[in-house]
Amino acid sequence: MLLFALVGVPVFLALLLAREFLPLIHGDGGPHLEVGDGIVYRKQKVSTHPSPRAYAVHPAGQGDTYSYFVDKFWTVENVLQDGRILVTTRTHKHHYLRLDDPNLRKAGLVARLRYWKRFPRSA
Repeated sequence: MLLFALVGVPVFLALLLAREFLPLIHGDGGPHLEVGDGIVYRKQKVSTHPSPRAYAVHPAGQGDTYSYFVDKFWTVENVLQDGRILVTTRTHKHHYLRLDDPNLRKAGLVARLRYWKRFPRSA
């Protein structure tokens, strides 16, 4: 039993993490998404007051505004034949995104566990 705890558990965790990060290494042109999958979308914003969740904050040339990124946690509602997906937000708004969008990534196990409250619930 001790052998399983010392060897089996780390191997199991390594396999889960490898499954999460292998698409990033191979770069296959976009994530493979299915209906119900969670996604993380990196949205660029510009305002005078960045939100607390903002990152990569840069002031504008004149210094009046800031440009920054905010992560949005959405759920895939439909995968279309033309290479787009229909996603839904927590407030039940819909967005169409291309699968090859560099700001789009599939939510891995860590993101789903850490930010589970931010993903929309199925209706």
